[in-house]
Amino acid sequence: MVVTRSGRSTRETAKKIKFTDDGEMPEQVEVFSVESTREPEEQPQEESEEESDSDSDEAPEAESISTSKQALIQKQKEQEQLKQDLRKQERERRKQQDLVFKQQQEAKKAKLKELAAAEELPDLLPEEALESDHEEETKKGKHLRSEDFEKEHAAMRKKMKLEKLRLIKEQRNAALNKGPVVVQVQRFNSKKQAPRAEKSILDSKKAWLERASLGKK
Repeated sequence: MVVTRSGRSTRETAKKIKFTDDGEMPEQVEVFSVESTREPEEQPQEESEEESDSDSDEAPEAESISTSKQALIQKQKEQEQLKQDLRKQERERRKQQDLVFKQQQEAKKAKLKELAAAEELPDLLPEEALESDHEEETKKGKHLRSEDFEKEHAAMRKKMKLEKLRLIKEQRNAALNKGPVVVQVQRFNSKKQAPRAEKSILDSKKAWLERASLGKK
């Protein structure tokens, strides 16, 4: 049953209404607004359960995507760290190579400088250059000061250097060119040098190297 605002039932007050020729409602008719008392229908429970299941399915999927993204970021960081380590190792290797090359060049320059100094020496060094220092030492006596020790040390170094340069000069003068081979004459009073080979051994070696089976002309 429908109840109006005045509290009266529509069944009790329902009357036939005749409209005018113009299609308008007569003035004596009282108009009532009717409100529906029907309660809203409840949504099925199945629909809410489906939405709940959909939300529960989306949650693990979002969590899986987040985990994969974090794993990818971690992998990229590890690769970048590996590249940095490799670049650092390459820099250290080049640094060591440069250091070794620099040391070799310095040693080569020192050797060339020593040989150049030996070339400037005369064939025979004057004995006065080696004996003058010894005469000064005998004249000074036993009482020496720190300055005297320094001078003595410098004189000894000078003497050793002159002796070394003289030996280098002698060795260079003793070297003979035999075609593409440089032969150095050995001194027999030195224990560090090999003795001279016998002539028969040299002849046998020469005959063996120049044998006909080799086809040398």
